[in-house]
Amino acid sequence: MKMTILGLSAALLFSGCSSEKTLYTSDIFRVYENRVEQGTFTAETPDGSELRSDFVSTWQQPTKRVMDFKFALNGQDNERYPGEDHHIYMQGAGLQMSPLYVFGQPDPDEALLPAGSQNEILDKDMDIIIQVDMRHVFEAFEKQGFYTLYNGEKFVKEAFEGLYIAGSTLPLSWDFDNLSGKEAFRMHDEDGDGIYEVGLHIRQFQSGSANEKKSWSLTEDISHFPAYNGDFPLVNSLYKMSLEELLLDIRSDEAFMAGAKWTGVWTRDISYSILLSLAALDPEGSRKSLMHKVDRGRIIQDTGTGGSWPVSTDRMTWALAANEVYAVTGDRDWLQKAYNIIRNSAEADLLTVFDPETGLAYGESSFLDWREQSYPRWMDPKDIYKSQNLGTNAVHFRSYQILAEMAADLNLRTTVRNTAASPKPSNSPSTRSCGWKIRAITANTSMAEIFSRPLRAAKPSVKRWPFFLTLPTRNRR
Repeated sequence: MKMTILGLSAALLFSGCSSEKTLYTSDIFRVYENRVEQGTFTAETPDGSELRSDFVSTWQQPTKRVMDFKFALNGQDNERYPGEDHHIYMQGAGLQMSPLYVFGQPDPDEALLPAGSQNEILDKDMDIIIQVDMRHVFEAFEKQGFYTLYNGEKFVKEAFEGLYIAGSTLPLSWDFDNLSGKEAFRMHDEDGDGIYEVGLHIRQFQSGSANEKKSWSLTEDISHFPAYNGDFPLVNSLYKMSLEELLLDIRSDEAFMAGAKWTGVWTRDISYSILLSLAALDPEGSRKSLMHKVDRGRIIQDTGTGGSWPVSTDRMTWALAANEVYAVTGDRDWLQKAYNIIRNSAEADLLTVFDPETGLAYGESSFLDWREQSYPRWMDPKDIYKSQNLGTNAVHFRSYQILAEMAADLNLRTTVRNTAASPKPSNSPSTRSCGWKIRAITANTSMAEIFSRPLRAAKPSVKRWPFFLTLPTRNRR
């Protein structure tokens, strides 16, 4: 999916360049009409429908001694609250047996990390066995028929298919969508005592995967997509490869997977992809992919720092994508369905993720969602949740605009109801409460008007919601 967008972007970029043979030059690489050169490596296209490369990746990153991980019933992220991971200090000598962790409980005292160990790195490859006590889970299965998860949900005995481990250090990953299909990460209880174990080989360096594929040629039928044939063979090949990658990303259920190693549908990835190009290229596949990220009438939040919602709150990117599908298709049934889903999700967010004093949404960055690359080490999930990221707030802002636009197309009406000053709604456009302008709004009312504050408003004396966005109930699911 990401390669698709990259390829299309590259096509647009290079097609605007001059007709000179050298299209781009930097200290690292050069781009020509039919090839890219980086040092002694070359990637080239002979005819605009094929690519060949002799590039060999030498990327390596030292492995940290501290590994974060979680246990997972049936491979799902269901052990502990978001951000509450297990930790172990890897000694890096011979075979290491972990302390005995208890499923759903904090780390044992033996797993406490040495001071200053977070940035230490391994000095050699090592093997480690992680063990976890599951006896209390199976006792609950026998006595009650279910085990109560951290969030109060009941995991019934009949649903148990296996225990897995996910984590931050290769070969582990946080890919819960595909964890249950990876036997190497399934834990086992060989002697039936309720203690599950898994062995892992940890390398001194985290390395890039071997680049075994040295060539590409078009094999899929892309004739139903818009055709592009420019002056530069390299751009022509990239465009065709992008469309083929698009087709290869389609699952058996006709939804788009996140990538070859991530077969699940991810809310932010698919939403941005649909917004940028997929709605126009494959509106039906876009629609099916979006519906894979809906549960009980609300948008599903991807995992991120601390796990998921509400530390990550960018699930409303779904609204941008859904609106783009409607703009392409004009499908009013889809408009009604998308409106209901966006409205339900917005209502939940208004009660949970907005700061009543600033009117801004809490939550981490949307497209910079790898916290280790986006935030300083001293920020924990609580700090990141309260950061009120600009990009994420732009997403929320646009989502409310889309709600208003959809309401107009559906001939509905949205209103703002005063809940802080009085239990009764106020119909006066000039009513103020807690320094906010409370007014009735229609689909044509701008978000700036909805959320505007008077210049000399007093700071709210109590931290309560100064407004509530009441959305139409007609045709509600």
